[in-house]
This record gives sequence, C-alpha cells and structure tokens, in this order.
Amino acid sequence: MKSMKEAIRESQIQTGNASENRKNSPQTGSGEFPAENPKESIQQNWRSLVESELLLNQIVQNIEQVIWLRDNRSGQIVYVSPAFEAVWGRSCDSLYADPFVLIESVHPEDRVQVMVARPHGDHQPFNQAYRILRPDGSLRWIFSRTFLIHNKAGESNYLFCIAQDITDQKQVELALRRTLDRTREQFDLSRKMSLARKSEAVLKAVMSAHELRSSQRAALLFFDNPDVGPTRGVELLATWLSSQTISPWLSESNLYEEPGFWELLQPHRTVVITGISSDPRLTPLVRDFLMEGQIQTIVIFPLVTSGEWRGCLLVYYHQEHPFDHVELRHLKVLVDQAAITLYNLQLLEVEEESRHEAERANEIKTEFLAMITHELRTPLTSIVGFTTTLLAEDVVWEPDEQRDFIQTIQREADRLQELIDHLLVLSRLEAGMLPISQEIHSLHEIMEDALPQLRTLTSGQTFSIHLPANLPPVYVDAKRIAQVLVNLVRNASTYAPQGTEIVITASVRGSFVQMNVSDQGPGIPPAEHKRVFKAFRRGANVEDGSAQGAGLGLAICRGLIEAHGGRIWIKRKTTPGTTMSFTIPLAPSHLPVKSVE
Repeated sequence: MKSMKEAIRESQIQTGNASENRKNSPQTGSGEFPAENPKESIQQNWRSLVESELLLNQIVQNIEQVIWLRDNRSGQIVYVSPAFEAVWGRSCDSLYADPFVLIESVHPEDRVQVMVARPHGDHQPFNQAYRILRPDGSLRWIFSRTFLIHNKAGESNYLFCIAQDITDQKQVELALRRTLDRTREQFDLSRKMSLARKSEAVLKAVMSAHELRSSQRAALLFFDNPDVGPTRGVELLATWLSSQTISPWLSESNLYEEPGFWELLQPHRTVVITGISSDPRLTPLVRDFLMEGQIQTIVIFPLVTSGEWRGCLLVYYHQEHPFDHVELRHLKVLVDQAAITLYNLQLLEVEEESRHEAERANEIKTEFLAMITHELRTPLTSIVGFTTTLLAEDVVWEPDEQRDFIQTIQREADRLQELIDHLLVLSRLEAGMLPISQEIHSLHEIMEDALPQLRTLTSGQTFSIHLPANLPPVYVDAKRIAQVLVNLVRNASTYAPQGTEIVITASVRGSFVQMNVSDQGPGIPPAEHKRVFKAFRRGANVEDGSAQGAGLGLAICRGLIEAHGGRIWIKRKTTPGTTMSFTIPLAPSHLPVKSVE
C-alpha cells in the first residue's frame, strides 16, 4: 500500500519534470505546492511532507472516512486511505491498479448520476449520496464530498474526495420513513373501517394494507360462541379475492369446519405457516385442500375485543411470504381495529334485530296464535268431519270406504299428537327439563332402528345412507338422535322435488361424529341459516303457507343436539339443495357399547 509520502512523491516527480519544460511560465507546479521555481518548489514540498508525514499517517490510519486523491491529468489514484478496504471491501492496490473500480462498484441504479456528476469550477465542494455493491454482494450507502485542488494559476490538477459509510444512518432513515408511512396508512385505513357498514367493506380495507397487497385471498371468521372458540361453530362473515381471475373456493366453508383446521387457530398470537407441503402442523386433509388451491403461505390473525377471542382473519398467499416482527406488529394494530369494527357491526345488527322483533312482538304473537290455531284446527276439522260422516244414519258406507275414513282420522290424529308432542318437548327444552339419557350406542344400530320411518318419509325420493364401516360408537340418547334424523329427513322430503336424492352421511370430526342430511330442494338463503332454527320460524322460501308445519322441527333438533353438547347448522353450498349438519359426541373409550332396543 502506498503511503501519503510515496503517492505525492511520484506525482510530484512527474510534475517537476513537466515544470522544467515550462521555465518561462510565471507559475508552475500543482496541488497545494505552487512555486516560482519548480526545483525549489519540489524541495520545499519534500521538506514539508517529511515534517508532517508522521502526523498525516496517524490521521489517515485512524479516521473512519475514506479519502483519495486523483491526478486529473493521468486519471490515476495517487493516494487512497486504508479505510477504503473496510468500506468498499476491496484492496487499495486494486484501486491503484484500476481507478475505474470506483465506478464499477456503484449500484447500477446510481451509476449514471455518479458518472455525470462533476465538482464545480468555482471551488465549491460537491456532495453526493449513492449506493455501492461490495464483492460479497452486500450493499452500502456512501456520502462523498468532492472538490478540486487548484494551484495559484487556477489549474485544477487534483481531485480530492472524502467518503463516509452512512449505511446505518440510511437504515434508520428508511425505518423512520416506513414507520411514518405505516402510521399514515393506519390512520387512513382506520378511518375507512370506521365508515364501513358491512363486514366485506372492513375486510377490503384491511387487505389494502401494504404488507397484504401481494396476497391472493382472505376470509373473516366469527365464532358462534366466543367463550369456547371455533369448536361450537364458525361463521364465514366475508371473503376477499385479489382479482376477478381468481376463482372462489367452492367448499371453503367445509375447510373451516375441520377440527384439524381449528387446531391452527390461536387466541393470543399470529400464526404464520409457510411451506404448506411439509409443515407438520397441517393435517393431511387441510394440507390437500391448501395445496389444491396453490397456497404456499397462510397467515392467521386472531380477532380479539374486550378480552374475548371472537374470530380470525385468514390471509392466503400463492408464494412463500415471510413476515418480520415489525410488519406483524403493524398489521396487528389494523387487525385489532378491524375486530372492534366487526364487533360493533355485530352489536348493531343484534340491536336492530331485537328492535325489529320488539316492534313486531304483537304481530308475532298474533301470527303464532293464528298458526297454532290453524295447525290444531286442520287435523281436528278432518277428524270431526270424517267422524260425522261415519256416524251419519242416512248413509251406508262400504267397508273399504269406512276403512279409508278411519285411516284419515288416524293420520290426522297422529298429526295432532305430533304437534302437541313437539310443543311439549320444546317447552321442556327451553326450561332445561327434558331428560337426556346418554349411553354408548352404535350409530349403525340407531340408523337401522329409524330406517323404516325414514324410508316411509322419503317414498317419493331416492334415499340412501353412507356410513363408514369402522365408525366408532357415540355417546347419545338414541331415541332423541333418531328423532333429530326423522325431523331433518321429513323437512328434506317435504321441500325436495319428487324423484330427487336425499342422502345421509357421517364422518369423524375430532371428538365428534358429524352427520349430514342433504337434499336437492330449493335451498335456504344464507341470511336465513340461523333464523330457521328459532321456534315457529320457517325459511323465506316456504313462508307463503304452501308447506305444512308449525316451524318447530328445527328448533327441537337444535335443542336436542345442544343438549348432547353438539351443534347443528346449515352448510354453505354453491350447488342447489340444502345440507343440514350436526355433531354428536364420540363415546368414552372405557364404557361398553349398548344396543338400541
């Protein structure tokens, strides 16, 4: 490595030789060392340099800044300080050998501005900030201050540069700028969410956050019962797609009903899963679903308000997308704001529904009395009519006709008895007084016991049952579960067209068995999915009075299933028809299986 003395010496020897050829010139020399006589000038320079070399070497060896001196006539670097090797990651000798290393190391995006920049001829320094790439591929930010050294004649023979590594400062500036941008974004998105009146608008606002814009899809889930989390049912509030070219998942709601998926949800921390194909937290069913959707990363944010875990925000990426803690902290602020907004919207919806119900209380009471009166009067009218006909003394009926009348009377009496039984069961359920005798049973035997009644109900449709052969026993009141199945199949056969298919299926879901009763009827709108489980309520498609029934069947089914510790719901479908699903608990392994009598 050249010392300051050696570098200046070489340059001055060249300058001295050139000066001898210009003896008649009033001023010769270069840099800071002009003299009337070139020979005397060189000698003076040497004496000054020797006297100050110890001090100069101490300075350049210990400062963090990089300094270099370039001869403008030859373009060569005549001196560079040792700090160059630490900042540029290259040897000083490489710069002496090839001064163009300074340009080659500049980041391609900054190279043109560095090449065209020139110090001003008015003795003013020139400041510049740019990036360099070190041989190891790392990037550094440089701030340089460059100026020309003039002799007394005004000639600028040397270019002097002081360069400093400002990478740490730039990183702090960028971090502060990002923080400021995030703060602005949080304010803007919070304002948008505060103005939202639908969950879809809230989700859209959240997904416009900078860190989430590269995602492909997202979903908002709310739990039916926040006290116990997703195990008592989840509601898909809203979905979001990044573009219209992305197809919705036809069975997305099925994914959120999987116990294996529930295990991924956490109430107190954000879950980030990358490498879907190999992550051990995913069950085979969940992994296959995500792989089929080309998902490589899933991020699960808990929605918590007032200390209660109310749901989750799910964000999906088609590529692996790692997050740092700063990004997650920023997103948590937005998600918490979204949770508050969604909860407030839910409260407003409940309040509006309660107010609407209160306003319609008298109307509902009148409707209830009219409906019960109708349901009671209809079979009574038939019974009284046919009984009077049979007892008429002026008419003699044939035995076949008499039998037909008696069968009608019996059918209407059974209908009347069923209505009374339903009212009695419902009242006991609401009072918590209905006895539920849970014992271990085989689901196959329960289905066998109910099969004759099920086949009678579905005589106009194609009926089938698909149960796994190795289905484990369940812990239920067999009579009540058979009653639930009969009620659900009766509903399906009532509204499904003749000749269509009604199917019962079952599968294990964690510590429960999930049963599904599917039909190909008109279906129930999503807005009615919760409403139909209330007493004396029927779906909007059958409120025209064309269908029989007091609207008690599903309310009773819900009470019986919840009394078993399960839940009942209507699955979202994109195909025609309705699927009623409910869960019943699996049997404890230490109890014996009891046959249905």
